[in-house]
Amino acid sequence: MEATRKLAAYVADTQFQDLPAEVVREAKLCFLDWLAVTLAGAREADIDSLAQVVALVGGEPQASVIGRPVKTSILNAALLNGMSSHVLDFDDTSVEFLGHPSVTLFPGILAAAEWRRESGRAFLAAYVLGYETGCRVALGASPNHYLAGWHGTSTIGHFAAAAGTAKILGLNADELVHALGTAGTQASGLKAVFGTSCKPFHAGKASFDGLLAALLAQRGFTSTGDILEGQKGFWEMFSKDWKSEDALQGLGVQWYILKNNYKFHASCYGTHAPIEAALALKRVEGMEARQIRAMDIHVSRPMLDVAGKERPETGLEAKFSIPYSVANALLNRDTGMNAFTEERVHAPETVALQQRIRLIPDDTLAPFEAEIRLDLEGRSVRQKFNMLEHVMDPREKEDKIVGKFLALGGLAFAPDRLERIIARVLDLEAEEDMAAWMALLS
Repeated sequence: MEATRKLAAYVADTQFQDLPAEVVREAKLCFLDWLAVTLAGAREADIDSLAQVVALVGGEPQASVIGRPVKTSILNAALLNGMSSHVLDFDDTSVEFLGHPSVTLFPGILAAAEWRRESGRAFLAAYVLGYETGCRVALGASPNHYLAGWHGTSTIGHFAAAAGTAKILGLNADELVHALGTAGTQASGLKAVFGTSCKPFHAGKASFDGLLAALLAQRGFTSTGDILEGQKGFWEMFSKDWKSEDALQGLGVQWYILKNNYKFHASCYGTHAPIEAALALKRVEGMEARQIRAMDIHVSRPMLDVAGKERPETGLEAKFSIPYSVANALLNRDTGMNAFTEERVHAPETVALQQRIRLIPDDTLAPFEAEIRLDLEGRSVRQKFNMLEHVMDPREKEDKIVGKFLALGGLAFAPDRLERIIARVLDLEAEEDMAAWMALLS
């Protein structure tokens, strides 16, 4: 069986009861994290622009727009909620996915689940299977796909969203093949637009297009049966080094969601290892920003590619700037959404410190690894940090995600409402009707 059909059959045949308990638990943490960044992101000016267009074109009130007192069509809700959840660049990420999985998955699945009044169990299963499908497509494409300039959140996200929404809509394996095909022919998204409104728009479009593909397939719309591995298919056209066998290895046994990475700094994941290395130096060496005459930050070339903006002019650009992110962390310690404002970016002290930071490409370092080197009071010091080797205790991870939700969700709701939302997310498999659950967010 070819890769496209095998993935489609896997999604169609796997049920909630087939998911390991730890996978279900991780999916609920992903949802809580996604809700946090979506509630906060819904307040951004870019979302106002998109909301105005959605209001202009109209739509049946089928699904809720998070953070706004309106309903719109399920497609438009997926579009808006997808962009809202990625606009802060504070959402989770996955190396295997080559991008940000949740912002492409939850928007369409939640809209469809609310519209069809599906259960929490169906919702969680759809998310997990969409997540695993996205990782499998990305593994087949290889990292070369991302390095070539494609934004995996968008390209890979189209397939993930199609699989997840197809599952919540109850498509069979043959229909799923066509949904994946229709998603694949819509897949796009360029890294050239990082630092602009278009990057979070990619997440909304992946959600919209994936849901559209599933709705069309449910109604007899056809596509190719081998969109991934076929001649002139996705893998051949979007990657120079694709391997279908990598996509299928361990299918149904290995769960990539268990390797999901959460953000606790509101910037590109490529800035996180440098931030953590700098903060470690501050703790271990008692280093103060005023002591730094020159700092060399060594990172891999792929991280320079996405987070190497040396002199950001806007808060959005600063999210993709290692020098700014490190300077801000050392001076202010606050690396949340308030760290990426125009005022912070142009603060004289921060600008001055950035100018003493030099980025060095280092092929000996892994992606998401950084090493800081500097002279400190006559002695040379170094500090390495690898985000992918930093494993949090499960309780610590849950506590940090809950804390993030309370902080970001506090922009929209009172503490007692937030506590109710947390409790029901952590027991989401008991929910019988996701439309009733969504009343919590109204």
